[in-house]
Amino acid sequence: MKKILLMVSLLLLTNVANATVNCTGTIRNIYKWDNFETLSMRLNLDGGGVSHYISLPTKSDESMALMAFASKTKVQVYWSAEDVTTCINGWTHNRKFKGYFVVGE
Repeated sequence: MKKILLMVSLLLLTNVANATVNCTGTIRNIYKWDNFETLSMRLNLDGGGVSHYISLPTKSDESMALMAFASKTKVQVYWSAEDVTTCINGWTHNRKFKGYFVVGE
């Protein structure tokens, strides 16, 4: 009985694991449309390629992105959304960011 419970527990844990993507590079540009309330950024990815635009949901996200853009500092963008599977074309343009990002190494 204990073996069955252990196996069921392990199966349940594997089903709730989230797919995650870590995109590293520098911010290529930042922009704001008049009909959006927040800024969006786009990355020049390490290894080549450019990400789609990422909508930054909070003012602190915007501040971090502006600082990184102005100083040309590398950022790491960690997506926790399950349906984001790659850094190039991995989400629709201006998708609201879900996860965290780090400025610097």
